[in-house]
Amino acid sequence: YQEKLLAFQKHVLKLRKTHNYTMGAIGNVDESPVFFEMPGESTVNKAGEKTVHVRTAGAEKQRCTVMLGITADENKLSPFVIFKRKTLPKEKLPPGILVRVQEKGWMTEELYLDWLKSVWFRRPGALLRQRSMLLVDSFRSHLTENVKVKMRQEKSDMVVIPGGMTGMLQPLDVSINRPFKSHLRRFYRDWRCGSTEMTPTGRLKKPSLSQMCEWIVAAWNTIPEEMIFKSFKVTSISNAMDGTEDDALWLTSPDRETSSESDIDSNESSDEQ
Repeated sequence: YQEKLLAFQKHVLKLRKTHNYTMGAIGNVDESPVFFEMPGESTVNKAGEKTVHVRTAGAEKQRCTVMLGITADENKLSPFVIFKRKTLPKEKLPPGILVRVQEKGWMTEELYLDWLKSVWFRRPGALLRQRSMLLVDSFRSHLTENVKVKMRQEKSDMVVIPGGMTGMLQPLDVSINRPFKSHLRRFYRDWRCGSTEMTPTGRLKKPSLSQMCEWIVAAWNTIPEEMIFKSFKVTSISNAMDGTEDDALWLTSPDRETSSESDIDSNESSDEQ
């Protein structure tokens, strides 16, 4: 791990010294699953009960893919959501979110190119055509030849985080994904407590696509800018190039995850595709 870590740090530092990116041109993107049913991890029941029943709409396995992007100048890019369906939803969706569909709800090369065009190359300042750097994990859709060609055409350098190290080197994994998911679960629990609508078959109604989008936008808006700033510092991506902040990677971060849930999801998708 130490060799991979040092090689990663040296590569990022070399690119920064060579191209002198602005903080707004240094970014990270990551996709992860969001489930339609998000029951809490704890319940309140009588002591000694062997069976605990959790009331849901029976959609525990239904999910969408949410792609989040951030830049080192504390900017949050618009969430990019992929629903498992063949046609775009007709219901009115909230502003501040981009919605796409795919038969299995997965990120594909085509959709990743769409994200690059619709989000990364339209981020604040991107129209100035200044050189940029984007950090990604090794999910196959990020690394295709068509993606590499597009990145070169747009003067955007791709930095691939070493396998097994996204929990240490990917800003979104280190500080952002966990609180984002926590906010989503809170919105879901508040909604479920007040929702008693039933389907014709007698099940609780699951959240609508527009409701899911509203929660995603609200959860994303809740992430503070300071958290984004810190996430790039503790991964040694935006720290000072004169060596004065080289120990930032070893600072304790209360939001740091011990493992990368997006890595797990990406590996599962890779095996299934």
